[in-house]
Amino acid sequence: LARHADTGRAFAIKILDRQRILAMKIDEQIKTEIATLKLLKHPNVVRLYEVAASKTKIYMVLEYVNGGELFEKIALKGKLSEKEGRKLFQQLMDAVSYCHERGVYHRDLKVSNY
Repeated sequence: LARHADTGRAFAIKILDRQRILAMKIDEQIKTEIATLKLLKHPNVVRLYEVAASKTKIYMVLEYVNGGELFEKIALKGKLSEKEGRKLFQQLMDAVSYCHERGVYHRDLKVSNY
C-alpha cells in the first residue's frame, strides 16, 4: 500500500522481480498483462495507473480496492443475503462482459480473486 504525498490517495503497488520473471520465462506474459491492464477502464476492474522499472524490479501502481476478498467476507459471515449476492454477481458479470468485449479473458475466476 502506498499513499500519494499530496492527496493522500491510497494505491496498491505490485512489485515484480525481473530475475524471477526471466527464470520462470514469463516475461512475455508480464508484458501482455501490463499492456492489457492499461487498456481496461471499468468500475469493476482494478485499474493500472503507472508502471516503473529499475534494473531489478518492475513496479505496477494499481487502484487500491479496500474491503478485502469476497472469499474472506463469505467465510466470516457464513453467507451473503440474496440482495448482496445478486449485486456482486451483477458487478462480476459486468466486468467479465466488458473484458470479453475487448478480447480479454481471465482464465482464473474464483471467489478468492474477487
